[in-house]
Amino acid sequence: MKRLDQLKKEKAVLASEVAQEEEFLANTLQKRLDKLAKEKVDLENRLEAEQEYVVNKLRKAIEQLSVEKNKLMCEKVELENQLECEQEYILNRLQKQVDKLASDKVSLQKEKAELQRTVADLGASVDKLNKDKVNLENQMEMEEESITNRLQRRLEAAVSNLRLIESKLEVKGITLKDLGIASSDLQHTEWPRIYSRSPSSTSGHIDRVLSGLVSGPLSASGTSASGTLHSAGVALQAHGSATAVPILTGSRRERPLSAQSNTPEALLAK
Repeated sequence: MKRLDQLKKEKAVLASEVAQEEEFLANTLQKRLDKLAKEKVDLENRLEAEQEYVVNKLRKAIEQLSVEKNKLMCEKVELENQLECEQEYILNRLQKQVDKLASDKVSLQKEKAELQRTVADLGASVDKLNKDKVNLENQMEMEEESITNRLQRRLEAAVSNLRLIESKLEVKGITLKDLGIASSDLQHTEWPRIYSRSPSSTSGHIDRVLSGLVSGPLSASGTSASGTLHSAGVALQAHGSATAVPILTGSRRERPLSAQSNTPEALLAK
């Protein structure tokens, strides 16, 4: 019985100890639960605060990015408009330059065609003038040759008549010196060399002189013949000194030597 009482007492003691121990553990666990709950609340508050901070920060960043985006969009639109205006200006300017170049090209082509026509006309005119020049030169040479030959024949006839007069005077015993005519008047080195650029005036003057020389000896006496000779010599000498143009070199081409040897000096020397 004692053993049972002792066991009961020990059971009661153990039960109280277990109860105390349970109470202690329950209190300890409750404290821990309270602490954990408090830590949980603190963590939740901190997390909420951090979330709010992060959200605010991200919201500000998003707002800043949105502002920058809007600014960039405005700048983009402005640059696009500016670029479009510049492109339009450049296109208009290039179009004007192209139109101007096209008009200049057309005008230059017209001027080129006109110049080509002018050159062709000038070439044709030059050819025509060259042909006319050749024809005129040939015609002038023929006229000059005809006039020179005619005057040469008349001069030869006059010199022949002068020689005939001189021989008749010598038969009568009269010399040119007795008539007051020096031989230099008839054999002067400055006998008229008949030719000029207007052969008609020269030939007219020589025709008058030669007509006096030819008609004088046939109808006049010794005194009239001497006067005719003296006047003819003076007239021819004066005209020869005024013109001083060769009779046999009037043509643009050289005369033959046979014609050059028929000068008045050579004929009188014969």
